[in-house]
Amino acid sequence: MAEENKASAKSEEKTAKAEKKAEKKVDKADKKAEKKAKKADGSKNSNGKKKKKKNPFKSIASFFKSVKAEGKKIVWASAKDVLRNTVIVLIVVLIVGVCIYIVDSGLSLGMKGIKNLAETTTTETTTVASDDTDTEEETEAEEDSGTEEETTADEDSDTEEETTAEEETTAEADE
Repeated sequence: MAEENKASAKSEEKTAKAEKKAEKKVDKADKKAEKKAKKADGSKNSNGKKKKKKNPFKSIASFFKSVKAEGKKIVWASAKDVLRNTVIVLIVVLIVGVCIYIVDSGLSLGMKGIKNLAETTTTETTTVASDDTDTEEETEAEEDSGTEEETTADEDSDTEEETTAEEETTAEADE
């Protein structure tokens, strides 16, 4: 019996709460309808008279008064707290800066290493290719002329021409 009374009391409470919510919704809807009606009427009061324009200087004055009132509500940190927080921020910035520097330096060294490796590989490839070309030229020259002296003379003249071209390039660069 007691359990039935408790159950019925709970259901009545739920019903009462639901009714209150419904009433609040109706009240809100009524208020919204009244606001819409006032807006539709324009700038007239409930008396049918036009509203007076607000003085802009009074609005500005009230704004600054409210700013001053809010400023008084501010709770400032103590100097000790500000100093402690400042030191913490500076330490964190320093640590992050050092970490970024280390990563940047590592990446920079890595890129330089890759560049040097690429240049070395390119130089070796060019050297090997030119050695192969020289060997083929020597073989052809020996087959054509049949003597080593002529081949040596051709190489000497080529070397002299390259030296002269390099000297001219250097002289132009100096000017």
